[in-house]
Amino acid sequence: MRRTFLVLLPILFTVACSTPNRFLVTGVGYEPQENNSILIYALPKTGLKIHIDYRKEVFIPGPYADYAQRQLGIEGVRKVRSETWHIDGARIESTTEPDFSRIYSLAGVEGVPDMGIVDWAEQNNLIVRGDYRISTGISTISGQDGQEGLLFTDVTMEPNMEKKEQTVYKTLITDTSFVRVPVTTEQMERKTIERKAEEAARLILEIRSDRYYLSAGLVDPLPADFDMETAMSGLDRLEEEYLSLFIGKSYTEQLSKGYFLLPSGSLEPERYSLELFSEALGIGAPEGTPVELVITPAGDARSLRNLLPQEPEAALYNHFYYRIPETCDVSLSYNAQELARKRISVFQSGALVNEKVHFE
Repeated sequence: MRRTFLVLLPILFTVACSTPNRFLVTGVGYEPQENNSILIYALPKTGLKIHIDYRKEVFIPGPYADYAQRQLGIEGVRKVRSETWHIDGARIESTTEPDFSRIYSLAGVEGVPDMGIVDWAEQNNLIVRGDYRISTGISTISGQDGQEGLLFTDVTMEPNMEKKEQTVYKTLITDTSFVRVPVTTEQMERKTIERKAEEAARLILEIRSDRYYLSAGLVDPLPADFDMETAMSGLDRLEEEYLSLFIGKSYTEQLSKGYFLLPSGSLEPERYSLELFSEALGIGAPEGTPVELVITPAGDARSLRNLLPQEPEAALYNHFYYRIPETCDVSLSYNAQELARKRISVFQSGALVNEKVHFE
């Protein structure tokens, strides 16, 4: 979320009172002994959520690939399973949560402090109080289920078994000798792959022949209520299924993976490796190229850090502390190709400032 911070303009808070008003901001546990109110608040810190969309393309060779050229004259058929991965897109988002290393107490010492500056800081997301919500750093992945169980079901219209005649010889005993007599028997045998490929090829040719006769108007008469478009579409689908037995099938799987990280708050560029990725092996490949996130601060907070104390000063009354974020350029890339870029306000890379509250 992009925010505009107007933090360097003079802010004047006035309270009509007859008694002195003093408050003190300290670390939790270091409040003055005498105080009449305590407000606990935290400085915010920025988290980054990165979403990457992956795509896996898989090719599975057909069971009759070895017979494509012989039966159908198709050359160059792929006979080896292949898998190719791609990154389709990415996006970068920011979250804000409390920085538990930066929790402060605002304690009233005299009078009743005006909470106007607290409300202003909270409305501008410069402090966090109340409902503390923390993002998790667990990566998540979702997408279409794999289709590794892809089956070639339309293998033939003929039975998988066929009768085979076999000649055997029986020996008959006569009074004077042994006589071998040929006997023909039939046995059911499973068809070979080559035999089934031949049947599938013949069926493809028959489908093409039927489509030709229909399109040429050579089928007369046509059945009542015959729909030519539906018939041609059905023949096309049927041929495609049977043809895949020779040329193979392909499918695509879509995956989306989310990453979460907290920038360290450095004023120097930070580089993070989110994932090793390979176009051949996919997500988390041991020999992949890293998907990298680079955070580059603009450098505006450096001078403020040098000029102002970065911890609340002891016994400095009526000063309210908050943090101005640093503007950072966040880019995501893979193999020198930029996937996403966004300018984000990063609080932990910013500077702690204090604003004096004036009472009249």
